[in-house]
Amino acid sequence: MTVDQGQPEDADRAIEPPQTGNAAVDEALLGLAGLDSTPLADHHDRLAQAHEVLQEALDRGDEDASDSAASR
Repeated sequence: MTVDQGQPEDADRAIEPPQTGNAAVDEALLGLAGLDSTPLADHHDRLAQAHEVLQEALDRGDEDASDSAASR
């Protein structure tokens, strides 16, 4: 069922981001939760911060993979 604006009735419920087991990634995803209800002017900063954290996590993953391959 929908309300007048075409949004589902439960659209106001907060969506919990997934838990990844990586505290930095989890915090970045939590920072994006509810983004649709924040002022548009705040979107860039929140997205940029999450992007930076996620990119660092990916970079560390590459380093971890090459370290484990080198130790074999």
